[in-house]
Amino acid sequence: MIAWIGGALVIFFLSVFLYVIQVKIQLWNQENKSPLPLEGFLSITSYLAALASLTIMFTALFEILLFSPTSSFIASLIIAFITGFPMWGVVKGLLKEVEAGELKEIVPGKF
Repeated sequence: MIAWIGGALVIFFLSVFLYVIQVKIQLWNQENKSPLPLEGFLSITSYLAALASLTIMFTALFEILLFSPTSSFIASLIIAFITGFPMWGVVKGLLKEVEAGELKEIVPGKF
């Protein structure tokens, strides 16, 4: 049950984060206002809340697999940080490309 709640929270907070990014890109298109810096209150809190929710979800899943609560929490925290911080850099890099006008269309099979 806790894993489902954690998963629902991940989806909710990532939806909030994606909405913030969408608003930043729309403001850039309409008013030529830079989508950076990404480090606004709502973007940081929604992203960190999604990472915390991911930790809750994985902790519950590991406990279902009969790992101890402490080991489950530590492993879940490591998974959240290992995946979360590089993804923050990817999103920030994407917004830099959008701002610079260097964003190119991805064509399958052409690199």
